[in-house]
Amino acid sequence: MSTQSLHKITDYTDFSRIRSMRWEDIYQRLESPLVFPKSVDLHLIRHAQTETNAKKLITGSLNVELTKQGEEQAKSLGLKLDPHYQIGFCSHLHRSQRTLDLAVEQGQVRVDKIFKDPRLNERKLGVLEGQKFHWIPEYDAGDLNYAPENGESYREVSRRILAFLIDLADQVLNQRVNKILISGHMGPMRIMVGILENREDASNVMGLSFPNAEVLKFSWSELNLPPFLQDSH
Repeated sequence: MSTQSLHKITDYTDFSRIRSMRWEDIYQRLESPLVFPKSVDLHLIRHAQTETNAKKLITGSLNVELTKQGEEQAKSLGLKLDPHYQIGFCSHLHRSQRTLDLAVEQGQVRVDKIFKDPRLNERKLGVLEGQKFHWIPEYDAGDLNYAPENGESYREVSRRILAFLIDLADQVLNQRVNKILISGHMGPMRIMVGILENREDASNVMGLSFPNAEVLKFSWSELNLPPFLQDSH
């Protein structure tokens, strides 16, 4: 196919039943697992190399461009994807959109509908953005409530990712979606993988690392509240 250009992306939250969910709403929806009648393929990719990645700077919510190497990574990524997905998602940040655009086009991948969703955005890192990468003990300790000044905690990232996954699970259950592609960012991907793999330890989840333009393939059969988040409220 000639790819669905990201110039035509619809904002997923415009038609989502739940624009934002409180923790109370999430706990109520996931009091019992949301179980699918059949497993679905969920493929999760991290955006390709950006200018800040190349300089080993903390990016966070900064809206930065891909490097030339990143554009080549995104094109190569397209050859690792399946030929057809029913729905695709990216964040509102350009690096996520551009990676998905190049991957889909180069791989000649057909995606029936592509949506943007701000809940997939990288976490806001406040005063840390633009600084050189450095060790942060709170992250190493798995402190979900830690947030740098003017930044966002992993607990808040978890809330919006769970809200996104609940909406996505509803799409799976109500519209028989079984092939999903998501272009994301390191922080939200850590949380999403922790949820999909039902991980127990927050420090383990926050220590996950994914190279630029990596694709992770999951067989997704249910959504529940993983152990690492059960005491986060």
